[in-house]
Amino acid sequence: MKQVIKLSVITALVSLICFSCVKDKQPAINDTIDYFPRGALRNGLDSLIDTIQQKYGLRVIYKFEPRVIDPTTFFVPAKYEKAKPYTKMVVEKMWLEPISIYAPEFSKHQIPIEFLTVGTGIHFNSLNSGPAAGAGLNAQYYRLGMGDVDNYALDRGWIRDHICTVYHEHAHQLDQKFGRPVGYDQVSQGTYYDLQFQYKTDEQANQDGFFTAYGGYLPEEDFATTVETMIRLPKSEVLRIAAINPKLEKKYKMVNAFYLSKGIDLHLMKVKLDSTVMALVP
Repeated sequence: MKQVIKLSVITALVSLICFSCVKDKQPAINDTIDYFPRGALRNGLDSLIDTIQQKYGLRVIYKFEPRVIDPTTFFVPAKYEKAKPYTKMVVEKMWLEPISIYAPEFSKHQIPIEFLTVGTGIHFNSLNSGPAAGAGLNAQYYRLGMGDVDNYALDRGWIRDHICTVYHEHAHQLDQKFGRPVGYDQVSQGTYYDLQFQYKTDEQANQDGFFTAYGGYLPEEDFATTVETMIRLPKSEVLRIAAINPKLEKKYKMVNAFYLSKGIDLHLMKVKLDSTVMALVP
């Protein structure tokens, strides 16, 4: 009898210890949970997102799930009434469709699988990235994030300017995926402004070998702003600026060759984007 009681006490203690251990463990997070199942609360934007994903392989995200951004990042989701026309006009008509037509190889291999829409800006550890989502978010293979969506307007100037920023941010992805062209960082090594870029003008930056003052901040922004300049300005103007400094000309040739090797002519795309926005926006 004593042995039975003793055995029962031991069993109870073991059970208590095991229960305590399980209780003290951090709860497992199932990262595969679909917090917003497709069958729930469907609307017009959800249907548009499905269509874009089926056609281009990219899914636009406007309902933020817990796994989308890490806990140190703060963001403002885009308003539905802005996210829907933005997705249709900017993501589909101005970004995905022209690339699929004029640069099909680039569209097939270099377009990410997610597009994160943010209402205003994204804050990384209290640092605001501003209208763009920043290299902090876009330096990854599979997701492109864009801020300023709540300021979307059916305006040629706003849309055309914003699509330049999309190409800038996408350049950060390609930089992360492939690395900048060999020797790129050495062209302006030792002359980057760091935070002093804020006190430089674009004209001063051109003399120093950068397409914009912000491009003089760091090598990764130098690369992205060169891409942005090529998608924003006519080829003749890009070449004029590049001729100001041999460093600019060398970096321009590297970036141009890099994108051509991936299947896209940025100068041609600039022309197509100009005609596209003219046709789409009254």
